[in-house]
Amino acid sequence: MRGRGSANTDGFIREVDEAVRQDQWLKLWKQYGSYLVGAALAVVIGTAAGVGWRGWQESQRLEEARRYAAAQQMLGQDRPAEAAEAFAALAQGASSGYRVLARLRTAEAQAEAGDQPAATATLEQLAASDAAPVYRSLGELLAAQREFANAQPTAVLTNLEPLVGINDPWRHSALELRALAQMQSGDTAGARQTLDDLLADPLTPPHLGRRAAELLAFLGGPPAAQQPAGLTAEEPAAQAAEEPAPVPAEEGAVAEGD
Repeated sequence: MRGRGSANTDGFIREVDEAVRQDQWLKLWKQYGSYLVGAALAVVIGTAAGVGWRGWQESQRLEEARRYAAAQQMLGQDRPAEAAEAFAALAQGASSGYRVLARLRTAEAQAEAGDQPAATATLEQLAASDAAPVYRSLGELLAAQREFANAQPTAVLTNLEPLVGINDPWRHSALELRALAQMQSGDTAGARQTLDDLLADPLTPPHLGRRAAELLAFLGGPPAAQQPAGLTAEEPAAQAAEEPAPVPAEEGAVAEGD
């Protein structure tokens, strides 16, 4: 009888203990349940928002790719004016890397349509935009090339100055263009020096180095400053021709000091 009573007592205590714990959980839930639900909802909503944002970005990129391809097709169909408008519209509203690419293509299409000033202006806008420095410098370089094509060497030389610095990513192309602009403006000595600097740079790309060497040879070789003082590039050979040939020593003569 005592064992049975003890078992009943233990069972009663467990029931009471469970009831107490349940009552405590109910009180806690009534007090903090709304916060727990809110936190759970925040996690779910945040996750859904993140997925939705990534999905929206992906759809934006696909739409921009579609618009870019359509504009490129216009350019391939010899409709440069329409292509320029389509690329310009994409450049204005694009939120990805298509913004820079569309601006470059806009300038290309404008040039093909015969509107060189508009093409230059588009490249200058890229140079003044919030794009990465490498793209801004590229815009400056391409704008300078457009100006060179329009026979404005003085403006080209001025605009190239910021691009020939040692840390600029387009330095070597800018140096080559500066040499051409110097030649066009009649500054042959300056062009030779620029080409010589380009060849002396170990980081000059091989294809630019080959062109620089050919152009420097066409201009007469390295700058005259590398010749002995007071001599021009032609004078050393003339001076050598004027010097008398050394007189051979007589047979049996003893060399000085023997």
